[in-house]
Amino acid sequence: MLVGAIHTFTKAPLSERTAPAYEQPDDNTSGALDRLGNLTEAAAHSRKAFAEERLKQLREQMNKLMLFDMAPGVQAGRSAQFARELKAAAEDFAGAFEALAALPKPPANGLSLAQQAYLDLDDGPQPAQPSRTQADIETMDSFMSAAQQLTAMAESANSRIDRRDSASALAGEVYGTASEVIEMMGRLKSASAPRAFYW
Repeated sequence: MLVGAIHTFTKAPLSERTAPAYEQPDDNTSGALDRLGNLTEAAAHSRKAFAEERLKQLREQMNKLMLFDMAPGVQAGRSAQFARELKAAAEDFAGAFEALAALPKPPANGLSLAQQAYLDLDDGPQPAQPSRTQADIETMDSFMSAAQQLTAMAESANSRIDRRDSASALAGEVYGTASEVIEMMGRLKSASAPRAFYW
């Protein structure tokens, strides 16, 4: 006669049970997120540096251009090209600046408890506060100055262009593009201005 073995299963106390593998915390998760954050930050810094270098090159080219007495149509055309490139560089700089602002920031230091509480009492979610440096402010001012310089170049060319000439439309394009760059940098400077406390 065959006698089957009898197995007794005893449940372990709840406190001793182990969660399934898929519920266990992954030690690599936080590291992966950190690496992703570092890559995002590095890409933003690279994009920002590229925009700053392009601005520097454009300003050098603009200054050289002003040394020559060119035909007004040629000057208007070159000014329009510079304006388009300046706007592209400004958009890269602004995008990188905002991307860096969106990265997690460590808790604010140097604030009193009352000041920190004031910051924490906002009713709704607030946009990230960009952290600007003196170099950032100088770059924003340089973008605005370059846009104003292009406007002056376009005005100079336009004053010598026959209104029936198609080059007159290029001067109008410069006005609009330069105005967009100035407005963009103005918004960026305002958004990154430090918040004031009144006690």
